[in-house]
Amino acid sequence: MSKAKKIYLQLIIVIVFYVICSHITPPNGLTDTGWKALLLMICCVYTWVTEFIPIGISACFLLMLPAFLHIDSTSNVLVNFGITTMFFVMGALIIAKVFIDTGLGYRISLYITPLLGPKSKMVLLSLMLCGGLISSVLVDIPTAIILAGIALPLLKESGCEPGKSKYGKAVMMGIPIAAALGGIATPAGSGLNILTINLLNNVAGVNITFAQWTLIGAPIALVLLFVAWFVICLIYKPEIETVKGLDDIKKKRAELGPMSRNEKIFLIIFICVMVLWFTQSMTGIETAFVSLLAVCIFFLPGINLINWETARDAVSWESVLLMGSANALAMVLSTQGTAEWISNSILGAVSGASLAVLLMVVTAFGIFSHLLVPVANAVLAVCVPIVVVLAGSIGVNPLYLVLPLGFTASAVFIIPLDPIPLTTYGYGYWKLSEMAKPGLIISLIWIPVCAVGILLGRAIGII
Repeated sequence: MSKAKKIYLQLIIVIVFYVICSHITPPNGLTDTGWKALLLMICCVYTWVTEFIPIGISACFLLMLPAFLHIDSTSNVLVNFGITTMFFVMGALIIAKVFIDTGLGYRISLYITPLLGPKSKMVLLSLMLCGGLISSVLVDIPTAIILAGIALPLLKESGCEPGKSKYGKAVMMGIPIAAALGGIATPAGSGLNILTINLLNNVAGVNITFAQWTLIGAPIALVLLFVAWFVICLIYKPEIETVKGLDDIKKKRAELGPMSRNEKIFLIIFICVMVLWFTQSMTGIETAFVSLLAVCIFFLPGINLINWETARDAVSWESVLLMGSANALAMVLSTQGTAEWISNSILGAVSGASLAVLLMVVTAFGIFSHLLVPVANAVLAVCVPIVVVLAGSIGVNPLYLVLPLGFTASAVFIIPLDPIPLTTYGYGYWKLSEMAKPGLIISLIWIPVCAVGILLGRAIGII
């Protein structure tokens, strides 16, 4: 089948699916607009995954459909489009570009990437372990962006072409996956962790300490990191045995000489940025403001670390548009009651099960709910109160059932519409549909690993 025929076929599938299903009587407990919102999200996900229409265009066009289909007004939809994450990622991508162009990224790569040797699989493991460790105490998105900036020159030197190289796919998928997994290790690893802790306290009156979360979350994250590395290497077997540029590492380090003026300036600015990102909960200063402030400083006379043309090209605009669009359309599910209906329908059916089964089901729900509601904070806001009620009805500590939701808030690898995996999408090494292969396997293994981790934590008295 020709490419043109395939595009028209996919377009017809989406239209026919929506038209037929929208005339079906909605399931019990779901309003007509809630049913249409669910069908629209399924169509959006299909459109984005297949990419039969360029993502940047479809992300904008689909925002107009809720009003056309009488689901919600465009003004209400667009309220949730301009999220701070979009601007944070824009700034962080430009920061990563400067990081690379000053030469500091290459300098650091000569120390990080060969930690476990020059073999391609070991270099990937080094990057993923570093990403997981860093993101356990820092924000996931800049961790992924910076490490991708470190990996990019090595991929180019090794002849790994975007869209063709299996190793390129493995690296550019492995980095954000590792960052997301590392983010569950400690409460400081993600704002979603803090949101989970706050919701648990506000809704159930139950507190979990930093140490309790870490003693359970860190082992789960570490196990899943190795699982993810193994799965990615299995599915996207590297076509290169060793990574070029690491064989004469000591010589290259010596050739670099002392840090240049631009490297020093960038390092000073970036240290300040990292401090402000890390202390956001204490200072109240938005991370998006910090990243864009740093970008503004890069342009100042006497600093001149970047020009507008370079900054413009550094931003993956289709990824930015997709972040805003996915968030806006997912929030339609929340406002129309669809998200609550989904969680009630699935979780309410297992109220009589054992704790082990409940943990598996809640973990699975936390993972697969992202297929239809690709905004983790919306999933948490809707589901935490429901599992708290469920826990109370069966006499179980709500902490046991809320933790799986918090740990799986970053499980966004099957359909990667979350900002974390999209940080490396713009480099062109992988397509949205390609992350589903390792993502599904990692997610399925995540379910028993999370359940066992919580049960062990309960058994030895951590929680």
